[in-house]
Amino acid sequence: MNPLIGVASFLCLTLNMIFWSSLLFLVGLVRLIIPSKGWKKLWTSVTIFVGETCISFNNAWIKILLRPSISIMGMENLEKQHWYIATSNHQSWGDIFILQKITNRKVPLLRFFMKDVLKWIPIVSIVGWALDMPFLKRYSKEQIDKNPSLRGKDLEQMKKAFKRLETNPGTVFSFAEGTRFTKQKHEDQNSPYKSLLKPKAGGIGVALSTMPFISTLLDISISYDSDSKSFWSFLCGGMSDIKIKVRSIDIPEDLLNKDYSKDQQFRNDLKDWLNLIWEEKD
Repeated sequence: MNPLIGVASFLCLTLNMIFWSSLLFLVGLVRLIIPSKGWKKLWTSVTIFVGETCISFNNAWIKILLRPSISIMGMENLEKQHWYIATSNHQSWGDIFILQKITNRKVPLLRFFMKDVLKWIPIVSIVGWALDMPFLKRYSKEQIDKNPSLRGKDLEQMKKAFKRLETNPGTVFSFAEGTRFTKQKHEDQNSPYKSLLKPKAGGIGVALSTMPFISTLLDISISYDSDSKSFWSFLCGGMSDIKIKVRSIDIPEDLLNKDYSKDQQFRNDLKDWLNLIWEEKD
């Protein structure tokens, strides 16, 4: 792990994101000028092109500075003009850059579920807004008990965000575990899986309810040959031996065209299906 490479990677990432997020902001403003579907579809295509080009530049410095050795299985038959929902195990912030690297211009641009607190980071806020990524504010059981009006608000936020993705093919991405894996979290959850946390069905369920044209789940498994999985370790090139497996899974018909917020049977069936996928993934 080389700290000089880490500094160079951080500078490349920062400069790249500042430039392309500024351009995304301008294009996003143009998209708002005329409230018509045709205009929105045109300029959404432009924002997607800008986003994919930003990722290409990130891929360039990753290739030059980090020199990752990436073994990939399962990307052969994916389509650019197709809607997907995707998920992956989550170990590091570096996962996001690796996922973007392997999928860029092979499937529609990944739209990540973003934690609401990230809105306060200007670059992240601009990118998320321009590329229609959903910012989600989770409410604890205690908060909902104190203020019942908060119940279901996170689901409503997701529905509004997914509605904005209808004009152009997209890949809605949710880290189903909801947080990065650590041994402590694994123990606290009493997870039944050897190397995974328990999956949560909420994000995927609302996506399926709101976007009935999605019929395929991309299940991505990432493995690093490294003990340290911090973002700094990633930037320093300490996580460069990577194995990735992608499974394209048809979503069962009985999980389509259902309402996650109201259909308890659907919630149970979806949870069981995800648990089965996690068992196979572990």
